[in-house]
Amino acid sequence: MPLQLLLLQIQAAGVTINEVFTLPTNVPGEPDLTGVRVLEVTGETVTFARVDSLGGNRIIVPLDKIVAVDYPPFTQ
Repeated sequence: MPLQLLLLQIQAAGVTINEVFTLPTNVPGEPDLTGVRVLEVTGETVTFARVDSLGGNRIIVPLDKIVAVDYPPFTQ
C-alpha cells in the first residue's frame, strides 16, 4: 500500500502511531515521532502532532524521508 494512502487511512481512523522512522537528520534523535497522530497529508509531506502535546508541537516530515511506520491494528 502506498505510504500516502496508509497515512490517510490512519488519519481517518484517528489512530495514534507508535513510532515513525525517518532517514537520519543532522540532529541525533530528531525528529522524535513517538506517540503521534496524523494531522494532514499532502502530496509531499505529512504533519504529525504528539499526543502528549497541547497542540503546539507539530512536526512536518517529507513523505520521501519516512522509512517505516509502526502502528496498531485498526479497522478501515
